[in-house]
Amino acid sequence: MNSSKLIKTQSEQQTNGEDESTRHLNDIIGLKPTQIQQLPSYSINFRSLRQRYGLIQDQYPLPLKFEQLLQTMKTIEQTYWKKKKPIIYEIKTNAFKILQIGQLLKLDQELYQIKIVEKSVQIIPNDIPIENLPSFQPFAQQLPSIFENRITSVRNKLDKLVQQVHEKYLDVINQSDFKEQSIKFKVYYPTFDLNLVPDIIPQQLPFQIYSEEQRIQLQQIIENTIQYFNKRTVSFMFYPNLINYLLTKIEMNKDQMEKYIQFLMKVQPDFLQITNQKKEQLKAKWIIQINKLSTVENQIQQLKTYFY
Repeated sequence: MNSSKLIKTQSEQQTNGEDESTRHLNDIIGLKPTQIQQLPSYSINFRSLRQRYGLIQDQYPLPLKFEQLLQTMKTIEQTYWKKKKPIIYEIKTNAFKILQIGQLLKLDQELYQIKIVEKSVQIIPNDIPIENLPSFQPFAQQLPSIFENRITSVRNKLDKLVQQVHEKYLDVINQSDFKEQSIKFKVYYPTFDLNLVPDIIPQQLPFQIYSEEQRIQLQQIIENTIQYFNKRTVSFMFYPNLINYLLTKIEMNKDQMEKYIQFLMKVQPDFLQITNQKKEQLKAKWIIQINKLSTVENQIQQLKTYFY
């Protein structure tokens, strides 16, 4: 074939859309816009980058506050396995952990036996035969089955609390059909905010942990924090910027303000979090993130859980 015929053949193929580099364009042009498959568009909400779009798990995701609660329970169970004697927490230095124990007892009142000893709380797990426990293994990935079964039972109760709120949410947004997918793949609707799940009101203990004055100060911090983030229309900012702003609005010293912020991040981890906190890193470089779906009313209502 001479060069002129070769050029002509190639020209005809290109005209007829046969060239490999353009063939796929013709395939698309022949389709209607509604026939072109597009990826669904979802708004990215709090925690999505950290775990929402990870691999499918064999368990439902939990709010951070519930994850922390389970971790506290695991620590208690592991400590009891190691020491095989009552666990003692000083009230003054372990106030939040004691409240978490109250939450665990709210889920299952038979979980622990509680005694007040002077200014401390003594905890004994119920129905754990010490004499039958295997030797403690500090690097074991799992606890003995008697402990794991207790933790799994609490985990199932926490899942149920989240699922109840999720089902109501699906009804509100007219997506009830998603329930089947939720059960099958153990996922929640992409726009469902885990922060919507109410916290667990702890079982009331025979002493007061936090004062009314502390409650009012924390409420002021929540109000001013949400207002400041909304005013700047951001969801991230440097930690010192937030602290300095709050100090201009609330009469309090810096150390006390930082302790209150740390407390809020413990009790409401789905509301505020430090995204890059490291032991060797200076506080000046910390970045604090807020859940943009949070409201003053919701966060204050959840805060009341810890002041009874």
